[in-house]
Amino acid sequence: MTKPTTMTELEAVNVLLTTIGESPVSTLSGNQVVDVAIAQQVLLEVSREVQSMGWHFNTDIRVELSPAIDTFIYVPTDTARIDITNSSNDIVARDDKLYNLTDKTFVFTDKLEAKIVYFYDFAKLPDVAKKYITTRASRIFADRLLNSSAIHQMLVRDEQKAHVDLRQYEGETADYNMNQNYSVARVLNRGNYMRYST
Repeated sequence: MTKPTTMTELEAVNVLLTTIGESPVSTLSGNQVVDVAIAQQVLLEVSREVQSMGWHFNTDIRVELSPAIDTFIYVPTDTARIDITNSSNDIVARDDKLYNLTDKTFVFTDKLEAKIVYFYDFAKLPDVAKKYITTRASRIFADRLLNSSAIHQMLVRDEQKAHVDLRQYEGETADYNMNQNYSVARVLNRGNYMRYST
């Protein structure tokens, strides 16, 4: 028996194709039939969507960003989301650069620290994320090409299961605790506040 390996983009595209009853392909290079090109596009679309949510596996904290010679701070091209964490100014990404909404300027003189959610190539994602992206993409792909309620319902169940698996993986690898969630911490600390305020 062959030892299983992580899912490739080719395998993912073939999952999408078999969902609509098409034969798998052996390569993604060269001229492809329309269904293969659409499957690749849907897979990429869903991969971006899922990754932009921000997961432990594609998020870096305390990323140092320095102004370039022209005083601009350029946002890395593979950035899905960016949040500046060490400035009291309201700073956003605009035109591939950071923009200070407070001072209305692109000019920066100091280094900044950011939390960045990155886009990764499909090959670099953990398998549980690939599985969710593939099952979600399969449902969207089949809905667009077939519009079959029976296939839709079957794929929705698969997608929900894959999403649960991804959430479980996120919880296990990120080592979250209740105090890291504002809503939970607020409720837990309310008892202390009430006890000390009476």
